[in-house]
Amino acid sequence: MLSDPTFFRSLASLHRSGIAWPQAVATAAGTNAALAQSLKSLAEGQGLAESLGPVVDPLDRAMLQAGEASGRLEATLERIATRHEQQARLRGERRAALAYPVVMGHIAALLAAVPDLIAGNPGQGLLWALGVLVPLWVVLWTIRPRKLAANPDHPGTKPPSITPLNRNAIEEADARSLLALADGHESGVRYDDVLTLATRAGAGGRVAFDLYRAKPRVAEGKPLATAWSAVPEPMARALSVGEDTGELGEAARQQASELAFRVETRRRKVAALLPLGIMILVGGLVAWRVISFYPVSYTPLRA
Repeated sequence: MLSDPTFFRSLASLHRSGIAWPQAVATAAGTNAALAQSLKSLAEGQGLAESLGPVVDPLDRAMLQAGEASGRLEATLERIATRHEQQARLRGERRAALAYPVVMGHIAALLAAVPDLIAGNPGQGLLWALGVLVPLWVVLWTIRPRKLAANPDHPGTKPPSITPLNRNAIEEADARSLLALADGHESGVRYDDVLTLATRAGAGGRVAFDLYRAKPRVAEGKPLATAWSAVPEPMARALSVGEDTGELGEAARQQASELAFRVETRRRKVAALLPLGIMILVGGLVAWRVISFYPVSYTPLRA
């Protein structure tokens, strides 16, 4: 998926200059062959959101469609660029925070094996190294960002179950759905299309599950609030109040912001605690190694 912030920021600048979309996209894309079909679609008269839909993520497509409907495409493109810049910055910060404990853990594994390698016991040295590496790799596998395997057009018949391993992924999906809902609702996109775009933007999440179920109810004239069941009760209440007061977009955006904040806070806590855990593991390993060089001997007490 196209996530280069420079591309979207260039499109905003070219659009501001009054350059037609086929030429603007071709200029911003440069040599990116993945946009060949998008350029063809634009040349045939299709809109920007529809043309870029296959190469951008569902949330970007929802934002582009909302920007076209509201006549605020330039601002929308800038927001998309800013979103991708923030995501890239956060990914870089997380990787930098994890780099130290990962490097330290691998060095510790190497040092733990040295005494046995020198003594000619490579098998024993390997076991000592694995004693450090296996817990480290398990932790890294546990905290890695996950993608939800979900059908964007049919969330299924059961709401997603949250576990410690998928909580962040589900809440990120919920935030994407809420952002798409907010943009579409405020831009005047047809409500049925808004629900479809928001469902696809957060496929696999609780909000997407409820929005998919909301489509027939909204078509019957019922409020969106009647469909909230999978989302947490405080979120459902805030969204219902926003709908009742005519501020659904603002309520959805606020809930998305809170979800994103919680996810990032958890990740920062893990990144902060991981070095401490590695230090404790390495310290315990070193103590164990030292003790292993001094076998315990004793003399039985005589009566």
